[in-house]
Amino acid sequence: MELDTSSFMGSRLTASQRRDWRILSILAGALLVLISYCFPAFSSHITQATTHFTEQVTTSYYEGMVSGQHALQAKPPLKQDLDHVAIVVEPVTAHNGSGWGWAAQIVGRKSLLAKQVSYLICLLIPILSAILALAYVGISWSSDKGMPEGAIPPLINLSCLAPFALLLAWYHHFDFSGLLLGLDPQAFTPAFGFWGAMVGAVLVAIGAVAIRRETRKTVVSWWALVFFVALLIWLLTRFRPHPFLEIWLFITDGIVVTLRIVMTSFVLILVVSLLGGLGRISRSRIIYGITSLYVEVVRGIPLLVQLLFIWFALPQVFDVIGNLLISISPKLATQGQWFIDLRLSPFAAAVFGLTICYGAYGSEIFRAGISSIHHGQMEAARSLGMTYFQAMRYVILPQAVRVILPPVGNEFVALLKDSSLVSVLAVSDLTRRGREYMARTFLSFDTWIMVALCYLVLTLFSSRVVEYIETRNKFEG
Repeated sequence: MELDTSSFMGSRLTASQRRDWRILSILAGALLVLISYCFPAFSSHITQATTHFTEQVTTSYYEGMVSGQHALQAKPPLKQDLDHVAIVVEPVTAHNGSGWGWAAQIVGRKSLLAKQVSYLICLLIPILSAILALAYVGISWSSDKGMPEGAIPPLINLSCLAPFALLLAWYHHFDFSGLLLGLDPQAFTPAFGFWGAMVGAVLVAIGAVAIRRETRKTVVSWWALVFFVALLIWLLTRFRPHPFLEIWLFITDGIVVTLRIVMTSFVLILVVSLLGGLGRISRSRIIYGITSLYVEVVRGIPLLVQLLFIWFALPQVFDVIGNLLISISPKLATQGQWFIDLRLSPFAAAVFGLTICYGAYGSEIFRAGISSIHHGQMEAARSLGMTYFQAMRYVILPQAVRVILPPVGNEFVALLKDSSLVSVLAVSDLTRRGREYMARTFLSFDTWIMVALCYLVLTLFSSRVVEYIETRNKFEG
């Protein structure tokens, strides 16, 4: 049935419009999801698993959902093979076996929440989709403005994720292991509550996708790419815990180190860039000459060479300065010895190298941004009695920030990627941790796939944040 879109969006829905199959599909699907969550969805679960290897037997007990069993059987002890696995499957009471019951068990026990947060998220996505769908239908029926256009994109995204989330919730019951599923397929067969929720989620998704034409807003943004890459990492760790889960656990601390280096360096880079940009437009020939020399020299040397110089050659420079001070006067012996003993830690050397390198590029960005502001702005500020620094602070720089912001954001993303070079300084960042794991296991392909995906998530997320900041601070057309 074709509807008049203009009247559909601009006024309260008529009786015939309320009977539109899309609205009815969304309503029926949402109610079916919420009602189905009251019935048994997964009526059995594994309470005990005994894993037999060639010379070793490991028994695990599970209070709630099985976890870690797939990883255990995927990587047998050294020089042993997996023989077989025996499981104990027990039924779950009707209430605890429902979708609401499983969610309540996880939320109610702190010991389960940390282990089963992913299962909880998979259970909550269909619920959130159903609640948003009901709110959408309710507003559509009661509001004078008709369909809430802004709710359509999130409704489509959540409703399309809901069936996939339910499928992953089922996989949690046998820990994503085909071996465990094959041991007792009947015990892991979903019950009525699961199938009812699945049908309801599909109905909501069909109705939501069908109303796509009722909005001009973007339904799928580039944030979806960040989500799907992160989801891919998680799926790799669940379906192939060896080696991907092991790699993830090994490199997690490297991700933290990478973020610390990048954030610390970026703050210092902004300071150096501002000073360098002001120096590049200074009327003082000395200041202009020093900053120009810094920019031209540093930009002409590769970052890797600069990092190697700071780590290996800079200590010798400190020794020369220290010996020179000692030879000049005995009174400077303390200062000279301080220079001789001065050594940078790997973290400090990495931050120093990135700051010096990117500060030179940032100086040109700040110079160009400040120069883009018409000189009449400075003249007007000075005519009002402001000093040069007051005019720069209150008039020029606030306007220049909007020009500077996009390239500075791009520099941050580039800094995040180039931070991988600090691994040559013995810094345990993401790249170095990946190299260490590869050296231990010789799994080069799997290791660098995981490292590359981690960098991709970080850079994509940073790019989206930069894009959001740019849209909030752009000049009005």
